Amino acid sequence: MRKLETYKPIQARVTYKSPLKIKSDSLQKLSRDKRAIVCIFFLFIVFIIGIFSPLLAPHNPEELFYESILEAPSKEHLLGTDAIGRDVLSRLIYGVRVTLTVSLMAVTITFFIGTLIGLICAYVGGWVDNVLMRIMDILLALPSIILALAIVAVLGPSLTNAMIAVGIASIPGFARIIRGAAITIKSSGFVEASRSIGSSHSWILRRQFLPNVTGILLVYTTLFIGVAILDTAALSFIGLGAQPPTPEWGTMLSEGKNYMLDAWWLATFPGLAITIVVFAVNFLGDALRDIFDPKSSR
Repeated sequence: MRKLETYKPIQARVTYKSPLKIKSDSLQKLSRDKRAIVCIFFLFIVFIIGIFSPLLAPHNPEELFYESILEAPSKEHLLGTDAIGRDVLSRLIYGVRVTLTVSLMAVTITFFIGTLIGLICAYVGGWVDNVLMRIMDILLALPSIILALAIVAVLGPSLTNAMIAVGIASIPGFARIIRGAAITIKSSGFVEASRSIGSSHSWILRRQFLPNVTGILLVYTTLFIGVAILDTAALSFIGLGAQPPTPEWGTMLSEGKNYMLDAWWLATFPGLAITIVVFAVNFLGDALRDIFDPKSSR
């Protein structure tokens, strides 16, 4: 008779990855993503232009060249001049600093307040979660630009108020995203284990919730930068953001809309600047989402 074969039980192995290992894997994926590398390099150049704009701009953005009013792109003025003789290239370069500063400050407001609301709703739950999320739902019923318009209408038109309005208008969506991720973490075993041994609420939020939502925070913060740039430019375009003579891209676009037929360069170059930077930010956000997505095989 044939002897019965003896099979050894297969033991399941659980692989634990430390935070450093996860970061290393993410950096390796990032280094292999050509799209992300190109976007990072381009945005780095944009930031350098913004930081050193006084050194890179050929002229003062408010200097008037009365002999060159509405001059087309030339050797003296590479991107032409506007209706009162200001150099468009210089204003565009200075506009990098203004636009990015306002957009990043707006995203900072969204990041801190939205993250705080999302984590509190997920961790505390109950009536606190219901009340805060219903408020977020009411605000989400309005497009972010409409909500920003309402806030600026109350605060008054200025660049600072536009920054605050754009930051507040993006909080509901950001808080919703963080809450969804945090609820998944709350249901995991290690959070319950920490509670059972008497860990404080602040310790659990800082050491267990935040590290596990870092990837999502990074992805959506990057994506919200593009939204903030567009909303800031839109508010400036309709006169509720940066006020003349501030060299801001939305303001330049607004000033050039009346000369589309006679001076096409006034609206074309600021519009291209907004479009290219927003595309780069969104492409980088998409790449980061692929990298931090646990289902991604890349």
